[in-house]
Amino acid sequence: MSVTNFNIKGLTQKEVLISKEKYDANKLEYKKENPFLNAFISLVKESMGMLLLVTSCIYFISGNSGDGTFLACAIVLISAISLHQDSRSRNALEKLKTFMKPNCKVVRDEKIVEIKTEELVVRDYILLYSNYFFLYFVF
Repeated sequence: MSVTNFNIKGLTQKEVLISKEKYDANKLEYKKENPFLNAFISLVKESMGMLLLVTSCIYFISGNSGDGTFLACAIVLISAISLHQDSRSRNALEKLKTFMKPNCKVVRDEKIVEIKTEELVVRDYILLYSNYFFLYFVF
């Protein structure tokens, strides 16, 4: 189905630039959190970690400093491995987010153009379609 059938011209490049200046970018800004601190706090809150730390303290209090030291070192080593794996998983998810950014089809200069959703501006005509119908939506 052609765009001309609906008499939709879409925005020109000049109108797109004016809209971007007036209404800013089409992006969501999130508060940046400290991922290392969040992962560390979740490790400390974990019940098994707390149980092992208490057990290590009991070893030190009862005079078995060798067992207490061994258990404490094991806790630190396992926690470090867990933090490293959490960091790698978080980095992989961030890279995946950049690859999976969605695109959309809009009408610009009387043509249907595929753009990134971040490049949408106010008054864009978005093309929504399925196998059964076409629909134009003004953003």
